[in-house]
Amino acid sequence: MKEKLLNVLYQSNDYYAPITGVSITSLLENNKHFDNINIYILNDNISEENIIKLKKVCGDYGRKITILDTEHILNKLLELNVAPFKGTFTTYFKLMAIKDLIVPGDRILQLDGDTIINGPLDELLEIDLSENLIAATYDCTLVQYKKLIDIPINDKYYNCGVLFINQKKWVEDKCEEQIINHLKNVRHGYYTVDQDILNVLFRKSIKYMDLKFNFNSGFYIYGIKGSLRLYNLKPEYYNTIQEIEEAYKNPILFHCMGAMTGRPWEEDNIHPQNDIFERYLAISPWSDFEKVKVKRRTIFILQRMLYKIAPRFIYIPIHKLVHMRYFKKENKIVLSR
Repeated sequence: MKEKLLNVLYQSNDYYAPITGVSITSLLENNKHFDNINIYILNDNISEENIIKLKKVCGDYGRKITILDTEHILNKLLELNVAPFKGTFTTYFKLMAIKDLIVPGDRILQLDGDTIINGPLDELLEIDLSENLIAATYDCTLVQYKKLIDIPINDKYYNCGVLFINQKKWVEDKCEEQIINHLKNVRHGYYTVDQDILNVLFRKSIKYMDLKFNFNSGFYIYGIKGSLRLYNLKPEYYNTIQEIEEAYKNPILFHCMGAMTGRPWEEDNIHPQNDIFERYLAISPWSDFEKVKVKRRTIFILQRMLYKIAPRFIYIPIHKLVHMRYFKKENKIVLSR
């Protein structure tokens, strides 16, 4: 019988370390039957306390963890004059780490820290990546955003919070070199950072991965049809309603996106995955974690009030307008740096 092997790459700073730790806890709790799971953390100044806890959770499940230094990656990004994302470069790290990551086999599952794995990942290993660079799901974002980064409206645009990566092909295709050349000579930054870069450069080499492996919390926040209206998503470049409904029945991996609900680790959140986050938090080394108190901007407070009281047919067009204005503003800021 073939060995069940999973290499998992996370990137985290100290703020996201407890959140990433909950994601790791959920991953390991639901995949105890795997022969080997190797966890790799790209470390952006994680405190010693959180490093100890990250090692503890992996040790409790008998899994190996490798904490990776990222100073050389940060220096490379600074040399390229890359625009940071919300004051940090952490989200870029994986782009500069995949090539040199020493793993058994040549498949790497990259996960953002705001994911919760609520089931076994056996089926993921069956994805045939022999001809593809990456497997990913389509991204649930406003389709007009593609225009800001010169991607045709009808092209697929993928979410990069969950990536199943063919490391061998990544090296063969010199992907890191392509990324560096692009950042140096074409555009030094994007609003959604690594996700935009991967879509701009490699979307034709990305294989679609079933939505149940990266299920966006927006479908619970706005409803399925509401989300499709909000983001102007059509079957030509996104999933069908039937595909979304099928994944909705039994998602294996939740991607805890924010919006006006806040996030599950925030003090006043009304997030649909709050309960499941707390379930894994309670069995993690961060069980005494105090949820973060976030200072909300006026626009956020007004949006939440409107979300609570307004019918969706009124709320969604307003949210769409605010969303697009925000994208344009942030894209302009990135380009001006």
